[in-house]
Amino acid sequence: MNPNLKTDMAREAEKVMQECLELLDKKQQDYGSGNITIIGEPGVLMRTLEKTERLKRLITTKANPNYEAIEDSWKDIVNYAVIAILVRRNLWK
Repeated sequence: MNPNLKTDMAREAEKVMQECLELLDKKQQDYGSGNITIIGEPGVLMRTLEKTERLKRLITTKANPNYEAIEDSWKDIVNYAVIAILVRRNLWK
């Protein structure tokens, strides 16, 4: 826990961010980073848009997904934002 966080929401967000980081790490182990490296930031944007469209459909239709929880989709979007920043900083390998 980061002692510099002052609000309850920031501390709760830190927990969520840790979950996102763990998911990112698992996916990196499974898939590697080549899929992003090939296309770069435009590819991250495209994946984010695809994920957003799927999420929009699930939320607006109140569908119960068979393969991925809605919360997992939100975590993927967070991770795509982090990946995009890493790409912009030339840290993505």
